[in-house]
Amino acid sequence: MPLTALEAAAGAEQCTRVLASQPNSPNAARLLSGLLQRFEFGAEVDLSPSGFLAAFAFIDVDRQALCKGAFDYLKVRAPLAGILVRGRVDGWDEAAALLTRKDARLLRDRLFRAALIHGVVTDLEIELLLTAFRRRLLLKPDLSKVRVVYEFACVLIRQCLNNEYVFFADEAEITNLSELAIDIDGLLEGDPGATGAFLLLSLYRSFRETLGQEARPLDKVKPKALRAVLDAELALFRLETSHAERLPRLTAITDETSRLVAGQYKEDPYPRWLSLEAPQQGSALDRLGSYFSSDELAIVDGSCDVLIAGAGTGRQAVYAAIEYGNEARVLAFDLSAPSLAYGARMAESFGTKNLRFAVGDILRLDETQESYDVIECVGVLHHMADPCEGWRALIRRLRPGGLMLVGLYSALSRRIIQSLSEEPDWPGSGVDEDEIRTYRRTLVHRHTEGDEITLTQSPDFFTKSGFRDLTLHVSERQFTIPEIHDILIAEGLEFHGFTVTDDTRRSYAERFPDDVPQGTLKNWWVYEQEDPRTFAGMYLFWCRRPAE
Repeated sequence: MPLTALEAAAGAEQCTRVLASQPNSPNAARLLSGLLQRFEFGAEVDLSPSGFLAAFAFIDVDRQALCKGAFDYLKVRAPLAGILVRGRVDGWDEAAALLTRKDARLLRDRLFRAALIHGVVTDLEIELLLTAFRRRLLLKPDLSKVRVVYEFACVLIRQCLNNEYVFFADEAEITNLSELAIDIDGLLEGDPGATGAFLLLSLYRSFRETLGQEARPLDKVKPKALRAVLDAELALFRLETSHAERLPRLTAITDETSRLVAGQYKEDPYPRWLSLEAPQQGSALDRLGSYFSSDELAIVDGSCDVLIAGAGTGRQAVYAAIEYGNEARVLAFDLSAPSLAYGARMAESFGTKNLRFAVGDILRLDETQESYDVIECVGVLHHMADPCEGWRALIRRLRPGGLMLVGLYSALSRRIIQSLSEEPDWPGSGVDEDEIRTYRRTLVHRHTEGDEITLTQSPDFFTKSGFRDLTLHVSERQFTIPEIHDILIAEGLEFHGFTVTDDTRRSYAERFPDDVPQGTLKNWWVYEQEDPRTFAGMYLFWCRRPAE
């Protein structure tokens, strides 16, 4: 039986209490994260703030779920609740004024800080509060000399790095930024004036953009809070650069659309994930047992070859390397070297030894002469000029009896996003960062003014690379279930079921009680037309190449 809301609340309370008394409790952190993915808890739920805070220490839990849960918890309690009321009534600049007082409690709140450091803000009201706070600091720079304010400003810089500086800046901010006197030598020598200007600029522009790639000594940079952020971010940048230089290139990239897509992800590697709810080592058979028989799973029971095609920044590949077990050989393959370098850096954090990264184009996979027992290709084919051509290239590299996970955009659930490109204010793909922020602000206003637009329900809306991928991609097409059916038939693949939530699966079973456990494409098409939100923007399904 599924958990009730009351049971989930009790579980979350217990998790935070355990973590408060025993901070090194990974199971409690994972359970808390899992509950926060599925449930929202109101003011009546008595979570321990110190226990909540302890959960952020684990990289192998979903910190983004913790981040959202922390904001939900804080929004119904003082002081954040009162500040948000002030923002709704008197405007966000007035609310931000409350944050710049010396006694501002929220700036000192450790849970609030941890959520900003370890995740991405996906709450529009908190975003509007933070952007107003940032604006106030820039227009009144003396405020940043207050210790609690500049220390919180360093936390906000971390949030801006996490969301890739997606926050909008108005004309007054842009003017003031252009007038800042940036003295890098003074910064490196610890000059207070140079540090203040650099801190303000870093709320709007990444360290990488300001300082370039040259290694510089940071030991004299003050205050320590800024030096810590600067040192950590530049160290990661150097590590990714090193990985990018060492990546093997298995094929050339000659297709025009492939080049355009590679260019987008060179500019904005996507997604810049910060944590991973890691599976149990070697647990793939447990998950796949819902889709395939034991005989069909023999191909991945032990040593096997796995291809993550279009691996991007490597989150799916790291997950697969853990889930398929140490005997599996996993290749993360993608057009974008910067994306793969990000993934290689993150893979080191998880100690994955059975995962390699390589640059190349799916369309030219035949040149590698390698074949695989499992191919996972999620969110990739629909960005090709001819998705079926790319799919066939993968099928040719799939061994007989091999398993394939495919993710394709649903035409029904992408209707709102697709309609944006038909509107006069859509800026088109290939726009620069300022145009992205301006267009995004237009959509924020539409949401806050009561428009029915639902884009803000997507976490991709809240990062720059995510927003570009969501609304401004250089190449995209959508599919319907009948189209998927026809492709599977034409290519001789067996359909083995959609990956959907437990609630959706139960609802489908109630709608079609006589259907097979995984359902049929015919009935799933009926179900989706009745509820176009079923696939949340993407069909994710398993199929199989029959054994010869």
